[in-house]
Amino acid sequence: MDIRTQTTKSNLKNALLQCMKEQAFNEIKVKDIILASGISSRTFYQYYKDTHALLLAVEDDILAEFNKALLADREAVNGIDHVLSQDELIKVAENISKNSISFFLKNKDKLEILTSDNGDIRFFNKMIEYANKEFTIRMEMMNPNYKAILAQEQTIPPDMVLGIFDINIINVVLQLIKYNDELSPADMRRYIAGYLTRTPLQFLGLMK
Repeated sequence: MDIRTQTTKSNLKNALLQCMKEQAFNEIKVKDIILASGISSRTFYQYYKDTHALLLAVEDDILAEFNKALLADREAVNGIDHVLSQDELIKVAENISKNSISFFLKNKDKLEILTSDNGDIRFFNKMIEYANKEFTIRMEMMNPNYKAILAQEQTIPPDMVLGIFDINIINVVLQLIKYNDELSPADMRRYIAGYLTRTPLQFLGLMK
């Protein structure tokens, strides 16, 4: 892709996000994006069929970067072939979110827009799908028998257990990045490590 095409597409994507700050995506028209970007209608349709195609392009860019961060964080579980002690688990939990936290902070504004009331609920669901796929791989790396163990411990299917876990973790990180002026990336990783290694009641100080 030449630099001119890349710049034009980037301007259109940014214009869509800017419009979504003010109104719900379903209310946005192509003319709104043209006005916000300063790019002609003819040029818009040269690259995108409609606003939905543009939104999909925005989401695909972010999801590709999210997946890259998840893959990089997978390194934290490489070589683990035993049940972890509490201390080992805390260390792994801190390392396992390093690249993901960087991704969330870098894309904070975009993520807040896309997951807001003006955004697209399907985008959050896509993030969960990416997380589910990646964490399934990590679980199998750490313990190939994890599904059988979960089936013994839980009354709901293992895939559902993992899905609930992923939804909670992504929601936690989306909340954490709202406090990026007060929390450093290291603070966020320690918070996530605590969240992952203690029960909710322990984490809130309601039980030992």
